[in-house]
Amino acid sequence: MRCITKEMLEKREQADNVYNYILHTPKPDFTELDKECAEFKAWITEEHKKDKQIMMEALKANGRL
Repeated sequence: MRCITKEMLEKREQADNVYNYILHTPKPDFTELDKECAEFKAWITEEHKKDKQIMMEALKANGRL
């Protein structure tokens, strides 16, 4: 079992500590990524509609629908 000591707390607060760096790094800005994801979602939805239409036409042409 690990006991939290004063030395451990002091070491955690040091500026060169990786843990401290991770804690104090600002969160990234995802606005550009969100915009690109929305554009991709719209594009892939249209592509799925086109594919579905092609498959339906092929089924009709084969007499399966």
